[in-house]
Amino acid sequence: MSGIINGSKFIIPVPHRNWQRALSEVFAITSCASPGDVICLTGPSRVGKSTLIDRVNNMLFGACDYEKTGKLHSIRVTASNSGAHGAFSTKALIQRMLDSVKHPLFSISDFDLKDTSAIHRMNRPTEAALRMALEHALIARGVKVIFIDEAQHIKYVSKDTQAASAVMDSWKCLAENTNTIIVMIGAYPILDIISKSAHLSGRKHQIHFPRYHANTEDIVAFGQLLKKYSELINFDASLESLTDVAELMYEGSFGCIGLLKGWLMRADALSSHCDTPFNEKLLYKTRLSDTDLSVIRKEILVGEKTLQNKNYFAPEISEIESSKSDDRKITKNAKPFQKNPRRETTGNRIGDK
Repeated sequence: MSGIINGSKFIIPVPHRNWQRALSEVFAITSCASPGDVICLTGPSRVGKSTLIDRVNNMLFGACDYEKTGKLHSIRVTASNSGAHGAFSTKALIQRMLDSVKHPLFSISDFDLKDTSAIHRMNRPTEAALRMALEHALIARGVKVIFIDEAQHIKYVSKDTQAASAVMDSWKCLAENTNTIIVMIGAYPILDIISKSAHLSGRKHQIHFPRYHANTEDIVAFGQLLKKYSELINFDASLESLTDVAELMYEGSFGCIGLLKGWLMRADALSSHCDTPFNEKLLYKTRLSDTDLSVIRKEILVGEKTLQNKNYFAPEISEIESSKSDDRKITKNAKPFQKNPRRETTGNRIGDK
């Protein structure tokens, strides 16, 4: 064992079947999308969505020569929970966009961290003023595509059930006002938000980046990936390849390449630093806990079940019922506060004889 940790060898993207399919679909749809369209790339956590978007951006625009042209073909921001008490802040996201678009007045990266007055100036403008500045900056920089990573975090914007959908509609308006295309990247929880955003109907494109499932075709593709990663590892004599423990590797990653890669990085780091043999015992030691795996598994299964529902984007039941015509038979109500109202007998009217 060398004792030198070289985790970068696992950072290099390893092309595989699901990666290639999602890459081709995102590239094709983004290339043909119209300004104002919204593209949503969703899939399990740690499946490789963020890395894939980096590749798509490079395929679309290549290297950016901002210093010479002053133009930016695309910007990328992360939807972080940077508000009070871990809430999602729309103002903070706008500030991140202003920083990415290199706004001359509202770019945080241009401030001296020791200049507290400059930091305070960033918080003085209202969110509406920052939004207006952002729209003008996007147009001036010639931005064509806005990538928003970890978009599922907008569900923490407020306790109001419609708040996240309102944020989604706001992003749609941003795309329309600036003639840009918005590409949202997020885990499965974003599906529920998209379904409630009526403003996106007809202008959204949804792409699924799936994991490898436990069927024959997927297991073969997953095994090929294990062979490629095995070429990067110095195994103990008791283990020749990751394919020898393929069942263990699948159970600890659920077929998600990001989870697999992170697992191998932990094991390789421990093997190099602690002079520990890279074998099956080390893999058991460094895999995620049963609790963590249970949480991840639940999120994946719920998301996949949502995608399988053909009526996922249909209106909710309450909306359907409220849209029905009111031609139902109307029954007369009884007199108020009387359980058994008294009924007059025949022939008791005044004047009857």
